[in-house]
Amino acid sequence: MKHATAPWRLPALAFWLAALVVLLPPLAVLGYAFSERWDRGLLPEGATLQWLAGLASDARVRAAAWNSVWISGAAAVLAVLLGGAASLAAYLASPRLKAVLDGLALLPYAVPPVVVAIGALDVFVGRWGDVLDLRIVYIGLLAALLFPLVHQTLSAALQQLDAQPLIDASRTLGASDGLLLRRVLLPLLLPALAAAGLLAWTTGAMEFAIANLLLAGSLELLQPLLNGLRGANGHVAAALIVVSFALVTLIGILVHLLTSWRTPTRS
Repeated sequence: MKHATAPWRLPALAFWLAALVVLLPPLAVLGYAFSERWDRGLLPEGATLQWLAGLASDARVRAAAWNSVWISGAAAVLAVLLGGAASLAAYLASPRLKAVLDGLALLPYAVPPVVVAIGALDVFVGRWGDVLDLRIVYIGLLAALLFPLVHQTLSAALQQLDAQPLIDASRTLGASDGLLLRRVLLPLLLPALAAAGLLAWTTGAMEFAIANLLLAGSLELLQPLLNGLRGANGHVAAALIVVSFALVTLIGILVHLLTSWRTPTRS
């Protein structure tokens, strides 16, 4: 029996070591957020909730959080509306158009956000800065960067639903594509659309490079605020990271429930 279990000891040890390395940074942030001080030894000193309680009374944190919520929410809605319409139209029109959208969805991952921000500064601030509102410019740029999330989520949902036989059957029976969207595809895709919106909203709220370069000085968002708080008060920054991580975790659980919810009657 010992010889049978011995080969598994090294992989198990490697797994737990890797898990420890991965968990150490978030645990350190968690300890820093709930400690009075951590500068005189290896372990934090004193347990306190004052840093978390202070977030609610800090007007700067509340303003940055609200700005991040509504701006990322507007970008997520725009991405879901335009990106979802483009993805569904490509899926219904032709596989070639869908392949084009698949290629366009890779562009935000290939172009660094700093390059996008510098280009936006040159075009929308340097040339059209007197005409355009930077908040609208940022929402449009963010919606374009969030398009891959919407497109990939809807593509996975359509593949999971095996929508092509439904489309072929509806066209054979003489139904128009508009009727197919209203009566069949959109009701089945509502959980996927909601999940795509939540993913886009969370990702947009965590964007830093473009927000810092494009909106610096005019509108403060949550991620640039976190970067500034690191040098002022690390405890407040750690508490804000803990709250943000908790919200992202809850949204991730909700997205998982939405994407995995397929009752027998709906399928």
